[in-house]
Order: sequence, then C-alpha cells, then structure tokens
Amino acid sequence: MSGTGRISNKIAFVTGGASGIGEGIVKMLLAEGAKVAFTDIQVEAGNKLAQTLGNNALFIEQDVRLDQDWKKAVELTSATFGPINILVQSAGISYPGNVEQVSLDDWRDHMAVNGEGVLLGCQHAIAVMKSNGGGSIINISSIESIRPGAPFVAYAASKAAVDAITKTTALHCAEHNYGIRCNSIHPAAINTPIFDEYVQKSSDPEKQMAIYAGMQPLNRVGTVDEVAYTVLFLASDESSFFTGHQMYVDGGALTKRQPAFTSL
Repeated sequence: MSGTGRISNKIAFVTGGASGIGEGIVKMLLAEGAKVAFTDIQVEAGNKLAQTLGNNALFIEQDVRLDQDWKKAVELTSATFGPINILVQSAGISYPGNVEQVSLDDWRDHMAVNGEGVLLGCQHAIAVMKSNGGGSIINISSIESIRPGAPFVAYAASKAAVDAITKTTALHCAEHNYGIRCNSIHPAAINTPIFDEYVQKSSDPEKQMAIYAGMQPLNRVGTVDEVAYTVLFLASDESSFFTGHQMYVDGGALTKRQPAFTSL
C-alpha cells in the first residue's frame, strides 16, 4: 500500500486495530502520513502487528468499555505523538440472537462495547480536540443499524445507538464551534475474520458465501480496503463539510429492495 500523504502530520487513534477492518484502517492511515496509536483487547495480535508497522505506530492495550482505559490510552498517545485529531472507533462485537433467543447478558455486552465504548471515545476525543484545533471522529456502524436482520437484535440495536451518538456528537460540536466533525460508516458484508467465522459455521460455506454476496447488488462482499479508503476520506481535510453523515460502504445493499435476511 503506497500513500500520497493525504493526512500527513495528523495523529490518529484507532480502536479495535489489531485485526480485521481496524487493522486495515491502521495500515491505511499510516500509509497516508499519519502517526497512529491503535488499541485492542487482543494484546498478542496487537503487539505482533505493531512490530511490522514502524516507529509511527503504537499499540496500546485497551478495553473500550472502561473509562480509565480511555484516559490512559489517550494520555499515552498524546505523550508519544501529540494530541489526537483523528479518532476511528472500529472496536466492536457481533454474535447472533433473535428477540426470543438473546440473553440479557448478550444484550448488555453489545451495548457496553458497541454503544458505551463509542460514547466514551467521543467524550475523550472531544476533550482533546476542542483545545487543539478540532478534528474528525469516525464511528464504524453497520447497515444493520438501518435495515436490521432478525437474528441480530442486540447487534443492530447497539449499532443504532452508534448512529444516535454520532449525530448528536456532530450537532453538539458544530453548535459549540469546536471544529470537530463526527460521521459514521456503514459497511455491509466485509471479508474479515469475524465474517469468515459466520461463513465457516454454516453447513455449506460455499453456498453461504454466495448468499452473502447476493445481498449486495454488486454481487460480492466488500474488502477491508474499501472501508479503509472511506475512513481516509473522512479523516482528511477533503471531507471538511461532512458532519453527522452516514457513509454506506454496502455495494448497493441499502438501495436494493429485498426481504430481510433471516437465517445464517
């Protein structure tokens, strides 16, 4: 991956950066000139990745559910690279359960990681950015927040919370002239380790992959880079008039009229 310096001299903070979409985002931002702190609860994977990325990358162990972890991680980033002006919230969990199946513990897990984690991230980013010339907050949501499938009640609800946090954060920062933009990205099926787990758990993985591909009018699943390029645009000054916006990286899935996805 070769970059053109679209975010040179910027300091980025990426949650869930040790694998999947988060890893792709970390690599993209580094290639385009940023210094990047990335966090995860996957310590071994995070340290291993950091060893391949050079001096402009820093891995920090973080549980996004914990306010004290946010405080320590943001402070360490500032001490190492300077105050952050890009926050990408990619950390998240997703496992199925319809409204009759889902346990209260599963519901609370989704809300804590996907919902409360994003709220805390916005709070800590604003505290730094508003005193340092503003910045861009990018929250990874999902098309499930807009067109949910029946098997994902907790996941879809938690991503709907992300959407509400994004829009209210965007409005609040604009009303206070903080110079902080906040937008969300809504991927459809993206080829990641989590996605592959869903496919491989099915009785016929090849057929299941075809089902996922067919959900998008482009008739394929998306790539991590396609999400990362969207993050890059929102992180750069090219998107200076974008705030409170939902960016669909979905191969046309939300445009297509189709029945709800009801089974794995």
